[in-house]
Amino acid sequence: MASGAIVVTGSAGLIGFALAARLTREGRAVIGTDRIQPREDGGFPSTDAELTDVHKLHAICGGDIRAIVHCGAVSGPMLGRDNPRAVIETNIAGTANLLEIARQRGVRLVFCSSTSAYGNTAAGLDPVPEDAPLAADDIYGATKASGDILTRAYVAQTGLDAIVLRFSWVYGPRRRTTCVVREMIKDAQAGRATTLPYGSGFTRQYVHIDDVVSAVIAALDAEEIGPQRAFNITGGQRLEFGEIVDAVRDAVPGARVTLGEGADPEDQSHGRFDISSAARVLGWRPQVAFADGARRYASWLAENPV
Repeated sequence: MASGAIVVTGSAGLIGFALAARLTREGRAVIGTDRIQPREDGGFPSTDAELTDVHKLHAICGGDIRAIVHCGAVSGPMLGRDNPRAVIETNIAGTANLLEIARQRGVRLVFCSSTSAYGNTAAGLDPVPEDAPLAADDIYGATKASGDILTRAYVAQTGLDAIVLRFSWVYGPRRRTTCVVREMIKDAQAGRATTLPYGSGFTRQYVHIDDVVSAVIAALDAEEIGPQRAFNITGGQRLEFGEIVDAVRDAVPGARVTLGEGADPEDQSHGRFDISSAARVLGWRPQVAFADGARRYASWLAENPV
């Protein structure tokens, strides 16, 4: 394994913190950076920086580094609705800054993309491969698609060693942005009923934070990548909301959840994502089935209300 630190952007966020903390526990040197400090001590140093501050990013990456994992972003379509220009500048210009630093330093970059980049996938496309069109229909998804394409263009044009991971809906400990799984569990633990105006007949593909971190580490450590540079990362299950509710009821007996009809207006309609390439090229497979992940999440929330 190459020497040097792994720079993790977004180190105060869900994925970035979990990744940096696990790498630290494994004895790897980590340099975290985010616009704010993590709420918890993950055992790694973290430097405040905006992704648009290219000079500070160069300073952070100026020492002995072996890779960059770019998790930092305005994360999710629910954020930045009143200031889309700021989302664009942070997510696209910030990604360009990190790609250029990685090119100049000659280190691998792992870009954390999203299945939101696909927008609504074509009816009947099952499974959805990585070469399906990226047709985002919200600004967040468009910025992820932009960073995704830009990363692969850097690979093609400059020879940069970079990998794109397209995560589906991430859930689990420390998620603080909107998460209906968390809200259902918290309501149940407090004895409240949950009523959703959507869900019946709608599907979603969740992936546990532990599996996401394992996918990033697999991408960091993979020796032979080959021509494919983008990979779908999901929990391997396309669940109807009724099945999701059943898992919550199993995790918190007595949970009372009522579903409305149709799709979540904050989500897209997705076919089942093909994750076989990640298994074949990166040696990664999800390990946390949703029912088990919901139980683990409920246990964590009981001890760590957020």
